[in-house]
Amino acid sequence: MLQQTRTAPVSTAVKMLNDNGRVGGYLVVWGDDARRDLQGEFFSPQTDLGLNWYPRRPVLYQHGLDGALGPALIGQIEAMQPDSVGLWVEAQLDLRRRWARAVLDLVRQGALGWSSGSLPHLVEVEADGHIRRWPIVEGSLTPTPAEPRYTDAVAVKAAYQALGLPVGRLSLDEPQVREWVTDDQGGSMTIHEHDSSANGGAIKRLPAAQSAATPNIEVRSKYAGLDAVDMAFMHTWLSRSGQWAPSAAFMRELASKTYRAVERGELDAGAVRDLPVKSDELMHTGLSGYGAEWVPDVWSSELWRKARAENVILPLFRTFEMPANPYELPISGTDPTVYYVPETQDEDDLTLGASNPIPDSQIGSGKVTLSARKLALRVGFSAELVEDAALPLIPLYREQALRVMADAIDHVLLNGDTETGATGNVNSDNAAPEATAKYLVFDGLRKLPLVTTATQAQDANGAPSVALLRAARFLMPSRYALRPKDCAWIVDGSTYAKLLSDANLATVDKFGPHATVLTGEIAKVDGVPVLVSAEMPLTQADGKANTTSNTKGQAVCVYRPGWVVGYRRRVAATMDYLPYYDAYQMVATVRLAFAPFDNHVASLLYNITV
Repeated sequence: MLQQTRTAPVSTAVKMLNDNGRVGGYLVVWGDDARRDLQGEFFSPQTDLGLNWYPRRPVLYQHGLDGALGPALIGQIEAMQPDSVGLWVEAQLDLRRRWARAVLDLVRQGALGWSSGSLPHLVEVEADGHIRRWPIVEGSLTPTPAEPRYTDAVAVKAAYQALGLPVGRLSLDEPQVREWVTDDQGGSMTIHEHDSSANGGAIKRLPAAQSAATPNIEVRSKYAGLDAVDMAFMHTWLSRSGQWAPSAAFMRELASKTYRAVERGELDAGAVRDLPVKSDELMHTGLSGYGAEWVPDVWSSELWRKARAENVILPLFRTFEMPANPYELPISGTDPTVYYVPETQDEDDLTLGASNPIPDSQIGSGKVTLSARKLALRVGFSAELVEDAALPLIPLYREQALRVMADAIDHVLLNGDTETGATGNVNSDNAAPEATAKYLVFDGLRKLPLVTTATQAQDANGAPSVALLRAARFLMPSRYALRPKDCAWIVDGSTYAKLLSDANLATVDKFGPHATVLTGEIAKVDGVPVLVSAEMPLTQADGKANTTSNTKGQAVCVYRPGWVVGYRRRVAATMDYLPYYDAYQMVATVRLAFAPFDNHVASLLYNITV
């Protein structure tokens, strides 16, 4: 069940009545046919507000939907008096609670307004917009009082329980909410919401301020095992069939999980930048059509965030959004010259010209041209598979899409080579690459020292060692090689296994927590991190791979500030239902560009015996 809330359009500011937490203001303001709210409706003195239902009503913050407070009870309304303006209320905030004290500080600043809350099954609105019945079940303090929106009725029930008020008049004891379990020690409260379509499910926890006096509310949902990205993927997937439509409960749970994920830093904030918002308050996802337009962006953005956070190669480099394609990125060029100069002694030295004691020099400029190329994947699956095992497959399919696209991005950054001839491509030296081979998008890390600047590649001709790695690193110019914090080694798994036998390799047990699974950094050589990538292939003795057998390892040293990744399109994903095949097609795409600032920002050790 949902809780409906209404905010009057004017004169709802909260006022301080004393310094002990007593506040007051108009919870409801009367209107008429000429003074309507943003929904075209209005209260009047004839509106039934249920004033004789309870002597007290709970006070919440943001109708129990604030990400930090949740359904925390912060006070109670102790007096309600209608007059010629509207319904004046006075409330006492419970200053024993930290949340209430924080809210009171906002009241002092004049930053909060009143917003009344009711329940939809209790509300009656006439065709002309006159609100005939609006029993007030709670009053909320909000920084953006605006117009109707929906919150969880469980917040109201929890607040009434905390105040010792009966809930019979609210008609909450329906099949949707009927079982309560109270923990006498922790003050926690469990609500089992039975949905006739749910057929069981896991428990989801609504956010709430934790204290002995604050209930901890849990609601049963069949989608509780899915996170925000899973649910967005499910919506994108199933809604295309025309045989499934998300319920209001589904959309509200998705919206709640999305906001919570952004707040916890688990989801890119850009994923929700286009969420429908009502006057800066929580979106009204209970209305038909609200939220559907941003659902695909939620899980598509997760593809990009995952690649940035969990890939080995992509996070090494600066990334930016390309405003055009192709795009010329300005970079620094020749440095100005520093001179030794004498002391300025007379006025002639002040003249700008050739005789000035400080000779003139210029700062050079340069540019890198980036051209975005597209990577794409497409997978299909039958409608029967969806019908028989949709929920269990959602996380599996979504995770597969994430992993495959993220791996492809790392692969092309490392192995990219645009050579299409019968020989010469660093990934296919004995045959022309297939026209759709992903590494054809642009030139990557390995190609620069192997082909473009071959003097920066060293033949190991044997087992790897720290001494060989040092020699290969210093094939780059000293201005790059002498900056170990800006460099990184990328090796294949077999080469790393061989390097472990070299006592000079600083492994995890030697440099401790600086090694992390997320970055792939598992060792250091002279302060340069060693990263192992599954996308680094074994090759032939010349450092290039062919289509038959490859047995040699390699290690590429990259000067990280010397490369840039541009994207014209972040990872985008779509799902379509093809009725003539009775099947689904999922397509994910990304448009990337990758380029070095010059031809000396990588070196290579190849022909490593592994």
